[in-house]
Amino acid sequence: MKQNGKLEKAKLLFEKNIEIFRCPVCKDNMKINDKSSLICNNNHCFDISKKGYVNLANRSSNKIYGKDLFESRNKIYNANFYDRLITELVDIVDEYTLYKNKNYILDTGCGEGHYLNQLSKNQNLSNKYDFVGIDISKEGINIATREGNDIIWCVSDLSNLPFQTCKFAVILNILSPANYEEFIRVLDNKGIVIKVIPESEYLKEIRYGIQNKMKSNNYSNKNVIEVFHQHLEIVSEKRLNYKCSIDKSNLKDLIKMTPLTSSLSKEQKDDLIKLDISSITIDLRILVGRCKK
Repeated sequence: MKQNGKLEKAKLLFEKNIEIFRCPVCKDNMKINDKSSLICNNNHCFDISKKGYVNLANRSSNKIYGKDLFESRNKIYNANFYDRLITELVDIVDEYTLYKNKNYILDTGCGEGHYLNQLSKNQNLSNKYDFVGIDISKEGINIATREGNDIIWCVSDLSNLPFQTCKFAVILNILSPANYEEFIRVLDNKGIVIKVIPESEYLKEIRYGIQNKMKSNNYSNKNVIEVFHQHLEIVSEKRLNYKCSIDKSNLKDLIKMTPLTSSLSKEQKDDLIKLDISSITIDLRILVGRCKK
């Protein structure tokens, strides 16, 4: 799709769904002007990019999460390593949401947008939901827009979501930091938060390969689960554990994408690629929560 086509398509999407937005500066309502910008009554203005997203962030992203990392992660996702997680997400949304009218799914910390792009291709979900993806990284959102799906993409800060209250039926938070105060604010009263976190065996082959370079090789998600429980009522949790075969090319991308290796030098990463790693373990905990009554 040509970039001017992306801009026009995005403008129509934002215009159609403008009621869910609020200004990240003054919290006022927003509208679309003739110049393809989101603007509030106090004239805070945010242009829609030619690539089809709008930047509503008030800070820049962490430099660890740059273009190369997202490109590698996109290759890993497209190699189907996480397809079983997508199947689980579809099943959870089907089971735990009971909306008669069309509603919204928000992916917070969506990165390069793989999960939302895949969910939007599910006909059952696309008939029931509109899709919104946000990330603090402009590089990630740039990649997310490539597939040209009918998804609203925004560069946005989790601590200051540019949305009105009670607008989302589903909030996804997949291997990403959370801001529960903001999640609860924008979540519909009947909505759910789906959080995916690593379990103890997640990418254990990588962990073993760098254990002498880590301060601690003992991973625990106990604190993350406790914080989730403090803010939300847990209605379901499931462990998803499986192995995938991996070749050297994909291993190189996996090593480049995971924050586990962010502190390693290029030489150390090259040494890791040379190890005899032929399979990788995906080990995740899926938490489903609702607002406490």
